[in-house]
Parts: sequence; C-alpha cells; structure tokens
Amino acid sequence: MTPTRELALQITSECKKFSKPLGLQAVCVYGGTGISEQIAELKRGCEIIVCTPGRMIDMLAANNGRVTNLRRCTYIVLDEADRMFDMGFEPQVMKIIDNVRPDRQTVMFSATFPRQMEALARRILSKPVEVQVGGRSVVCQDVKQQVILIEDDQKLFKLLELLGLYHTEGSALVFVDKQERADELMKDLMSHSYPCLSLHGGIDQYDRDSTIADFKNGVVKLLVATSVAARGLDVKQLDLVVNYDCPNHYEDYVHRCGRTGRAGNKGQAFTFMTSEQERYAGDIIKALELSGATVPDDVQALWNSYTERAKAEGKKIKSSSGFKGKGFKFDETEAQLADDRRKLQKAALGLQDSDDEDAGVDIDQKIEDMFASVKRVTDVAKPIANLATQQASSNIEKLELAKRLAAKINMVRNLGPDAQDITQQAAMAFLKGDTIAAPQVKSKTIAEQMAEKINAKLGYRPQTEDDKEVENPEETFKCYEEELDINEFPQTARWKVTSREALAQICEYSEAGITVRGTYISNNRELKEGERKLYLAIEATSEMAIGKAKKEITRLIKEELIRLQNSYQPISKSRYKVV
Repeated sequence: MTPTRELALQITSECKKFSKPLGLQAVCVYGGTGISEQIAELKRGCEIIVCTPGRMIDMLAANNGRVTNLRRCTYIVLDEADRMFDMGFEPQVMKIIDNVRPDRQTVMFSATFPRQMEALARRILSKPVEVQVGGRSVVCQDVKQQVILIEDDQKLFKLLELLGLYHTEGSALVFVDKQERADELMKDLMSHSYPCLSLHGGIDQYDRDSTIADFKNGVVKLLVATSVAARGLDVKQLDLVVNYDCPNHYEDYVHRCGRTGRAGNKGQAFTFMTSEQERYAGDIIKALELSGATVPDDVQALWNSYTERAKAEGKKIKSSSGFKGKGFKFDETEAQLADDRRKLQKAALGLQDSDDEDAGVDIDQKIEDMFASVKRVTDVAKPIANLATQQASSNIEKLELAKRLAAKINMVRNLGPDAQDITQQAAMAFLKGDTIAAPQVKSKTIAEQMAEKINAKLGYRPQTEDDKEVENPEETFKCYEEELDINEFPQTARWKVTSREALAQICEYSEAGITVRGTYISNNRELKEGERKLYLAIEATSEMAIGKAKKEITRLIKEELIRLQNSYQPISKSRYKVV
C-alpha cells in the first residue's frame, strides 16, 4: 500500500522486473482511472497487489466481495507508512488490515516516522522490531542543503539563476505549495524558454502518468510539482531540488530534499524562505543541524527574533509537524447524523430511547451495567492438592502436632510430662491426705493456662515462632474471581470475546485465566433449575490482572457494538420509505 498513485505505479514497474522471471503476476490498483480493467486483471489471478487504500477498498467491496479477498495475503508492506497513518488514511488502512489473516507479516518503510505516529502503527503490529538505516528522519549526507532568505517577488529571478547553473547537469524538480501556484510558475518558466511540466492532484490521471513518464525518461528535465511528488519518486540524474515555497513541516522538507542524492549520487537542495515564513524556520534549522549542514546566520536570526517575540506575547512555540489535526466542528447536518447514530447505538444495546436521553448514552457505563459483575476473593493453599486427601492428611498432622505442642509446653513450664494445673494439684493432695500447700507455680504459668482455656473455648490457636518450626504450614495466596454476564449482548459481540483466539490473546495480555461458562438463554425462554446464563469467569492472583482482562473484554465488545451501529443505514428523513 502506498499513499500516492505515482508511487504505486513506480513500485509496480520495479516489482515486475523481479516477478516476471519467477512467473508471478503483479497488479497495480489505484484510483483516478477506470476500474473495469483492474477488476479484469484481478480476476485473471495475481500474487502481488500494489495499491492505494481507497481503490483497494473499492475492490474488496465490488460485486459483494467476489472480485478479490485478502484471505491468502500473508505479507503486507506499507510504503511511506507515517503518511499512511496520517489523519486522512488511517481509517482506510485499518479497514484493509482488519480483513487480512492475523498470521500475516507486516512491514513498514519510511524515511520519517514521528513518535506520535508510532501509537497508531503499533495497533497492527505484533512484537515489532525497528530497523534504522542511517539517522531517524534525517536528510541524506549526499545532499548539499542551502537555505536562502529572499523576498517573494525575487524568487523567480533566483530560480532562473539556479536553473542556469544546474539545468545542463541533469533534471530539476521545483516544489510549490498550491496547485494554482504550480500552473502559474510553469507558465512563467515556459515564457523564459525553459520547457517544463506541472504535476499536482488537480490534473487528470492520464496526464499525470504521461508527465511522470516524460520526466523519468528525460524528455522534459524540469518539473514543477506540489508535495504529491515529494514521497518515493525516483528519477535518475535528478541533481537539483528547489523548494520554491518553504515546506510547512519538518517531514515534508526531509522528503522533498530526498528526491535528489539517491543511490550514492550527489545532489543540491535549495530552499527559498521569506520573512513572513519565520514560523517554519525552526524545522529547517533542525533539519540542517541533524544532517550536519551549516545554518545561515540570517535564518538563525530570523528564528531567534520570532521566538523572542512569541515569548513576549505569551505564545507557546510548537513543532510544525504535519501529523496534528485540529479536529472537526459539526454543523447541523453532522450533529443530526451523530444523534441518529446514538439512537442506533441504543438499539444495538437493547435500550429504550426516551426524550430525556437525547444528550447521548455512555456506552462504557452501559456495558459495565450489562456485565452485572460478581467479585469474590478466596484464600487458596499452595500447592492445591486433592481435597479428600488433603483433609485426611491434615487431620493426622493436626493430631500429631497437638501432641508435640502439649509435650513441648509442659517441658517449657518445668511441670514435667504429667503436668497439672492449680486446681488439679489441690484435689490430688486432698485425696492423698496431704496438706494443701500453696503450689509453687509462677504467675506467668497461671496466666498462660487461663489463656489456653479461653482459646480452647474460642477455637483459636495463636501462631508462634516455635509453631512455625514444628508446623511448617503450607503457604496460601489470595485468588481473585470476577464473573461478567455477556448473555444480553448481540451475537457478534458474544462471538468477539468467546472465540479461542480472542481468549488466548486476552489471557496472554492480562495474565489471567478466562473460561466461558453457562449457556445462552434467549429473552423468550425461561431459566431451568440449575441453569445459568452465559458468562465469563475471570480468575487471577491479583486485582490488576482482573482489571486488565476486564478492560480488554470491554474494549472488544465496545468496538463490535460501534461497528454494528455504523453498519446501519442512516435513518431516512424523506417522505416515502420502502416497506
């Protein structure tokens, strides 16, 4: 998968060089052109598909999924992976990934990979390994970077000067920020006798293909393009890259400069910056410093003045990365659609809608209520043996233990093996006719004897250090249990958390044991005696493991409920409806 059509075509042409000798078929699937020919190629059979996300989703959904599927796909490559996971492509990429078999291998390539994109990328990876070649998000050392601080009306003359110096050595690529700017600059360059072409998203796909072909074959050596040509485009003998309009974020600058200096060749990269673009100077300076290039003094002074002015105004300077969206503000149409989806969500949960619930429903709380969880904490002996054998052996051990303890207590008190308390000693003396003398017993011994009688009545035996040596009791640990009722959830949600693969993943993640118990009872059926509704039993030795398992189960059920909600068609507001 690639983010742009030009890159998809380039990868396909390179792939065919290797696949043809092996007898493998490679098909390129991309938008902007007819879909019928691509469907025909897929039906003839292929082993490799190079695609853009949008058209690939069209192929998977075409003809009720009978055109192609991803059940045989075992290897996925995401080129320019950070842009694929940008705010525009992430939903489409996830839809495709979810249709691929789980035992796949996933590989991602990109010259830049911001940290904030890693969280999205790791969602589709299992035990990821990161391999860095050179630096991370750094311009190649073979590219000589130069930043020129210039006014806007002087840019064209400076560009003509650079073309006069480098145009004869190889091809040149000029980047601008807008489509209109690309067409205007092309006309200006052609008026100065420089044959050139323009490339941007507003051009027809046939013209885009022919433009790329002419530029790569050297028919035209000058191309004016937007950032659509910044990623992955490989042109032999491309010696000059000019950022006619300064890139508005760091990653875009790295990829633009990376179009030259490829495969060991040397290249030049010039960037035009105006005084009004001072907020972009920080990323340019960062790129120059990381690649070991010299930072111009006027650019550094421009950035320093901007930072001082921003601090004086109390503004916080943030990195102008291209991967931060500013959200989406709903108008009345989107708000109404969101309200309809909330109502469908209630229907999926089996809840009754009412006027006082129009503010929305907390799905997490509703799932928690439907779980009706039951918690238990028990002490379990370790190791746990057979109960009958354990009880029999414990009785014998307790009897022997009692005998040893009695003998030891009597010896400790110096009363001999036939020890008697005060009352018993007085009674024996009276029966023998002896004089009743005050027994020579310490007050500590009397207190201990009275304490033993009280403990015997209460059934309590205190634990002492000597007991530990004699007894050597078995260790115990707490066993935490929680039961989650899943009988009332929709069928697909139940399947989501009761499948063998899902349970294995949850157990591995949370270190808790999960078993499916009970039977499914529909609403129109009554419970029989001794029968119980379907539920999940979670067992673990810590509350944290129980919480992690429950959180993961809640997440899976929530995703399935939201998917069911979104699969419904929007509620029709028209006058007529199909019966």
